Amino acid sequence: MKTALIALYLLTVTAPVWIALLAVPQTDHSLWSEVAKNSGLIGIGVLLMQFVLASRLPVTNRYFGLDSVMIFHRSMGMFALALLLVHPVLLAFGEGNWKLLYGLDQTWYIWAGKTTLLLLLVHILISVFRRSLRLSFERWRVFHDSLAIAIIALALLHSWYAGGDLSALPMQILWVLLGGAAIAAFVWHRLIRPRRLASKPYRVDDVRQESPDVCTLRFALPEGETANHLPGQFHFLTFPNSAVVPAEEHHFTISSSPTLTGFVESTIKASGDFTSQVGKIQSGETAIVQGNFGRFSYTLNRNESELVFIAGGIGITPLMSMLRHMRDIGDERPVTLIYGNKTEADIVFRSELDEMQSTQQPSLQVVHVLSTPKEPWPGEHGHIDGKLLNRLLGGELMKTGFYLCGPAAMTSKVVTALRQHKVPRHNIHTESFSLTEDTAPTSARSIFRKWVTALAIVIAVVVTVTVAGIRAGGSEASGDGHEHSHSHHSH
Repeated sequence: MKTALIALYLLTVTAPVWIALLAVPQTDHSLWSEVAKNSGLIGIGVLLMQFVLASRLPVTNRYFGLDSVMIFHRSMGMFALALLLVHPVLLAFGEGNWKLLYGLDQTWYIWAGKTTLLLLLVHILISVFRRSLRLSFERWRVFHDSLAIAIIALALLHSWYAGGDLSALPMQILWVLLGGAAIAAFVWHRLIRPRRLASKPYRVDDVRQESPDVCTLRFALPEGETANHLPGQFHFLTFPNSAVVPAEEHHFTISSSPTLTGFVESTIKASGDFTSQVGKIQSGETAIVQGNFGRFSYTLNRNESELVFIAGGIGITPLMSMLRHMRDIGDERPVTLIYGNKTEADIVFRSELDEMQSTQQPSLQVVHVLSTPKEPWPGEHGHIDGKLLNRLLGGELMKTGFYLCGPAAMTSKVVTALRQHKVPRHNIHTESFSLTEDTAPTSARSIFRKWVTALAIVIAVVVTVTVAGIRAGGSEASGDGHEHSHSHHSH
């Protein structure tokens, strides 16, 4: 199914070029003009598919995970920008008309194309530098959505009126279908689904303090619903009527086991303006919950006979969900938990972990690692790194599954150390609290994602150049000027 979804994506974003080739097998344009047009067509195809990728489709989350989809989404946005920046430069060169780039006496749809490029550049810069600009997630999303709609509208108008290929009926049908899919994905994701979720709100049943800066929120499920998440997954929470936190959407791990009847729990650390106020939420408040997302779960890897969980700080939450699930279903696989914190007071779920370890439910060995203990500490000191793993882990690791969640620096060091121990990449599973940053660049999922991204770019470039060569027919002519050869509308 993964292969089929990847193939469908590649076929969709390159479809404009293939349809153009079938509709008009040869043109009187130069090779560079054809490369320019194809760059524009595929660039717009990629942009339209960005709406679909961002719409949190269950099928893409199931096979790839939402984090991988969103990182891919970001990479393809950069690629679309590159294609659309190349488009006018090569077109001006191929048509021998450099005034296309700097001339002020242009038709409205050429200005629409130039405005598209400018807005797309601003759009990507704001996304990349959101934290540096100190934009809140909600404010950034308003910018993101507004600019995205404007970009697509202008791009479709520019291509419809400026592109000669759009005079062919099959191309017009394709443009309507792709544009309709993008609009439908946006409307579903941002308008229809939120309203449907709001009609079945969850209720905050309990708020309990786990440590000085960590609390757990228990949510009562709507009537008739049961917990259906995999242990280790996360969901999105919004508190629409809260007096203490803004009605912003944030994603948090589900720390409870799906065996918990009638409730789900999220354990949240105070680390920003929003999360620092979550502990003040009152029982009885409503929450809009969207989920479940992610592929970080031991239940997806049944072939692993032993498990090693490695957590840093609040990264314990998805692993705790897995441990609770293993306890509840009687999974007897041995688990070693290596749990790093700054001080003893920062250890979350300590009493429950101690109970699990003493009762062997599951068969659990817990190793606490403190980086800056405030009092004499008999346990491990420092950070979770290769030296610590060398001392704690020995023997055959080929059938051991490693599950890592914590700070990016820890994750990177641990993955590198595990690879030095010859642990297969497919046995190293990582989770990040960021949906747009790759915190484990050497993990199997990351390498697969990079491979898919590279494949998409290479295929798009090869299709662009190959079809351009076929349609140009070896012509060296530059055409009779931009308006004649590039547009099918009179003006």
